[in-house]
Amino acid sequence: MAAHWSAGPVELPGAVRYTLVTGDGANDRWDVAVALPPAGARTEPLPVLYLLDGFLTFLTTAQIAQNLLAFSLRQLRPVAIVGISPTTGDRGRLTARRPRDLTPTSAAPGYHLGETPYGTGGAGAMLDLIRHVIAPHVEAAHGLDPSDRGLAGFSLSGLFTCWALACRPEGFRRFLAVSPSLWWDDHLLLDRRRAPFAVREASDVYLAVGEREDRPERSWPVMPAAMLRSLAGLDMVADLAAFTERLREAEKVAVRSEVVPDEQHATVWPGAVTRGLLHLYRTDQG
Repeated sequence: MAAHWSAGPVELPGAVRYTLVTGDGANDRWDVAVALPPAGARTEPLPVLYLLDGFLTFLTTAQIAQNLLAFSLRQLRPVAIVGISPTTGDRGRLTARRPRDLTPTSAAPGYHLGETPYGTGGAGAMLDLIRHVIAPHVEAAHGLDPSDRGLAGFSLSGLFTCWALACRPEGFRRFLAVSPSLWWDDHLLLDRRRAPFAVREASDVYLAVGEREDRPERSWPVMPAAMLRSLAGLDMVADLAAFTERLREAEKVAVRSEVVPDEQHATVWPGAVTRGLLHLYRTDQG
């Protein structure tokens, strides 16, 4: 029997991808991908989780959310996952854009080892884009609940999520940050004087870091000596513990913070986001 092959894009069931154009420049185009739960499992309006670094984490997170829901015995709320990324097929450019879009202050990159050709400190503009442009469009188009927005990120976008939680939480109810880069700007978010917490409505928070993120020499892949020297002193486990302590002193913040056993920066996201989705959206309280 003859076999015939054809190639095409991989589609995620229940997903749609938009292109948002906000200006005439090369940096004014955004991919916004929306993954919805199966029609038979939806309740409207749906809670929605806005995910930074969509090019890194959207597909994994959307598939995990769908798999969890399928096996949840109705003990998990269906949630829409929205991934946000700059529009470009150039992986280097995507990586270079992250310090501009995801950091809250104009500061030296510190432990961030890449170059910053687009600058730093654009998190405020990025948060405004999500709140005032992206969220209203996708919520109206897909029956999503503007009163139950979540924000999620990993590494630099985890820093973004923690900064929004601490300083500009308006409009978001849930926050999920994995391995956040809390070292940014001399540990800005650990400094009560430079980063006082904003007044807020109630927030439900899940934070996680890999056990092996306490020392760079414990990470995988094995780093060359020069890289290890540049990262000397980096302890993301201790940083998360300090930020968690600050959160637990704040009013109206319910926080779960975990160190995920035997995970490191390169491997922690899938397990941590699974645990985070369960914490934030489960219907039972057991």
